[in-house]
Amino acid sequence: MSPKTKPVMMRSSYRRIGREILDTVTATLREIVSEARGHGSPNTSTEGDNGPFQYTPLTSASSFRILHLKHKSLLAYTGDDKDTQLCGSLIEASIDHPPEYYALSYTWGDPALCESIEIDGKRLAITASCAAALRRMLRGKARRYIWVDSICINQGSTPEALKERGMQVPMMGDIYQKAIQVNVHLSDGDTASDVACVALKKLATYSIGALAPGPQQEFFRRKYDRLADDVLAITPEYPYGKLHGVFRLPWFRRIWVVQEVALGRNVMFYCGKHLIHLKMLVAGADFARIPYSRLDSSVVNRHWISYLEYHDWINELLRRKEQGEPPSNFGLTLAGVLMVPALLFEATRPEDKIHGLYNICKRFGFELPAPDYTKPVAAVYAEATRAIIRDEQGLGILSSVIESPGWDWRLPSWAPNFSGCIRKWSPSSPPHIGLVGKGNRAVSGHTAWQYEFVLDGQALSVKGRRLDILGASGLPWMTDASTNMLGDSPVQTGQVIESFIVCIGSWLDVVQGHGNCQDALVTMTTLVQTLIDSSPKPVYLSTEDLESVVRDLCTLMAILRSDSESRQAFLAGLQDSPPDNLREGDYLLSPNKLLEFCGKMIVNHWRTVFRTVGGYLGLGAHTVRDGDIVVVFHGSSLPAVIRPCEGWFRYVGPANVGGIMNGEFWSATSAADDESFILI
Repeated sequence: MSPKTKPVMMRSSYRRIGREILDTVTATLREIVSEARGHGSPNTSTEGDNGPFQYTPLTSASSFRILHLKHKSLLAYTGDDKDTQLCGSLIEASIDHPPEYYALSYTWGDPALCESIEIDGKRLAITASCAAALRRMLRGKARRYIWVDSICINQGSTPEALKERGMQVPMMGDIYQKAIQVNVHLSDGDTASDVACVALKKLATYSIGALAPGPQQEFFRRKYDRLADDVLAITPEYPYGKLHGVFRLPWFRRIWVVQEVALGRNVMFYCGKHLIHLKMLVAGADFARIPYSRLDSSVVNRHWISYLEYHDWINELLRRKEQGEPPSNFGLTLAGVLMVPALLFEATRPEDKIHGLYNICKRFGFELPAPDYTKPVAAVYAEATRAIIRDEQGLGILSSVIESPGWDWRLPSWAPNFSGCIRKWSPSSPPHIGLVGKGNRAVSGHTAWQYEFVLDGQALSVKGRRLDILGASGLPWMTDASTNMLGDSPVQTGQVIESFIVCIGSWLDVVQGHGNCQDALVTMTTLVQTLIDSSPKPVYLSTEDLESVVRDLCTLMAILRSDSESRQAFLAGLQDSPPDNLREGDYLLSPNKLLEFCGKMIVNHWRTVFRTVGGYLGLGAHTVRDGDIVVVFHGSSLPAVIRPCEGWFRYVGPANVGGIMNGEFWSATSAADDESFILI
């Protein structure tokens, strides 16, 4: 850039900023003058004298409402958002030819309607989180034209309101896509979020500098590494690092916000005084982008991007689709769209686990029934499962299904219970969807699925072969998300490790009934190998590391089966900055290696070890029990556990079984062994 060009560009930039400031001030002055003259002065009537706001029905199927948001009284505005009195009017527009407007994304939060906005002189009750978001949108503005779901869609419970909602929800994809910008309101901000926002902006800036071609790369890479060290450091003040101050906020857990960000053309995040663009936020949270030099030193280093990875991925695929790339290039399935959010995100209404993704599915050409809030939740989930099966022409979805309380509200056992969230998993709220690997299609001889819907689509008849009956099962490894970072516990409590230790003993007891396991060392080796072989993700241990883990686990079991005082002292030492070697009486073990092994095995949480009557060892869902049947369906890559029920069968969950995963069982049987199992 020449010396002459730079001042010209700076003057141009100053003029642009000056115009924006002047426009804001001028608009504010016009409002004040208008109020002073008595023109358009706010209607101060309350619900008591003018009654509550009543929605006027929309005039056509393509119509939607836009909120013309204003300060109720600019003369009373002090500059503090809390003093902003909200008012406005609802404008009907056509989605085919809309005016310019913004779209708001925020967390509904506490459903109590404790605040209000004056709409056309009438009072409309709104939640505190909605009011806070609207006030933030008005900061520095005289007015905004903005779409707000809880205001622009009639949220009533009358048949008319439910019908309108059923028509507006499918339109929300177009509403967010056609907005000039999606404004995400995370929170009013606090010290922790301020620290996180500053860190994210700097991380994003340094990563861009480190990736851009030129001599500055190494300079920015060093700055990035130093900042990442600081941001990711675990300290008493920041037990999960500094980024937790933003990603702890409720917005990142909600299912509805996925489509709001994924479909937006331009997405800006508001957190207190900070504004961060979606792409900058993603860049700041992605430590694999450069990558960070100590990326694999802690699981936390790869954790933060998970809060936005799905949103950004879908947003990018939709961008590529709009540019003409065929969706067939993406390798995307309907299950891929629905199952990840079902695992990661929460919804106040369980049916919204499906309805909240309807518009994304529609954009990719997947067929789902239109949202209908008059249908039972079980019907919504069953319809979605049938759509997944039609899309995939197979029953791969069964590998994600786990027995759940959905049976009680007539959800078919072969359909996933999409409710729940991994951030809420606990002994009182167990998982409904499983974390399992792809398995091996050799287990069923590389055959094709053979199935049909029966009983008016409520049951599924699947052809397969019976392996054996469960004869013994151990305690499941029940983790509690509320005790760790996933559930936003203030500190990591070590419950994951404790719960693993608790169930190890029962798993050993199951394995000891196996014919080849009489010696303690052999029994432990068999158990560890079963856990490794059954893990959803590959686990690699050298022979030396395997032997070390087996020895330490044997020592651990000896300690745990000693007196209770020694056991408690040991557990306390294990969690409190354990040394490389820990001695307890006559026992010596390596706690850090045990903790490392436990970390690798965490993919097996909410599963348990079982043994069949015939001596097969395996790992199954946390609800398996004695008397359940292990089968292998045609076309499957994993065995399944089913339970007899009044002449039919209920699907319990997928399993891994030693000695059959490479087709040994299938090749030893024939078509004469085929059965049709009707899953209800």
